[in-house]
Amino acid sequence: MFDLAEEFEVGFFLSYYRNFSIPHIAQALALTGEVHARPSKRSMDTAIVMYELIEDGFDGARGQAMVDLLNRVHKGVKGTNEDFLYVLTTLLVVPIRFCDAHGRRRTTADERQAATDFYAELARRMRIDHAFTSYESAERFLDDYEEQFSAPSDAGAELMSSTMSLFSDRLPGPLAPLAAPVLSVLFDDSRLSHSLGLSVPNHVMRTVVRLGLRARAAQLRRRPPRAQSRFNPGKAGSGVYPDGYSLDELGPRSRAN
Repeated sequence: MFDLAEEFEVGFFLSYYRNFSIPHIAQALALTGEVHARPSKRSMDTAIVMYELIEDGFDGARGQAMVDLLNRVHKGVKGTNEDFLYVLTTLLVVPIRFCDAHGRRRTTADERQAATDFYAELARRMRIDHAFTSYESAERFLDDYEEQFSAPSDAGAELMSSTMSLFSDRLPGPLAPLAAPVLSVLFDDSRLSHSLGLSVPNHVMRTVVRLGLRARAAQLRRRPPRAQSRFNPGKAGSGVYPDGYSLDELGPRSRAN
């Protein structure tokens, strides 16, 4: 799936926001203070932890360190088994749905199953019960969970306000002021947009963004398929870690020091 790396990056970004649409999860995230105080670090660390696990596997030294970090960070966080499973499910389902809708190609059945197996194993190592066994069951779980719990909340609105700049910074300059409606088009879910306090975009905005996505996919298809990972452990460049990072820098500062 190296050739879908760009699409998966966007999908991971969308999954990050999706958690804000669940009031009690948004409240738990707000209580930690990390998203408000260090939104860029919180988002980047989430991505790095997942890429470290994908790159090294669960039994490598770096992979084991990431599982340990996830278990430490979530220890004592209020939530049911289904809440934690939902968060993992967004990381599985949302990127794949984005790839299938807007990528250079659709994912294959084998790729979807491999991704499902990966997150089921991560759930097991995080002691999360009732992990999905098929991609289709994960999709059903996500949709049913959001049908039951997705709703507007003050905590969700505050988290969106704190992190919207993360998305606008990824857009071409002229589109940055339109970050909220563009994000709403990418979600393609009026209920989710409502829960996140995003207005449902008009027909013109939807058409423009979707045409842009088609052009992007066509451009990607003209490139040779990527044959290796874009991720370079310890050296992922960003404004958060411009000179690279060590594993003990990941996660909340109180847990890294």
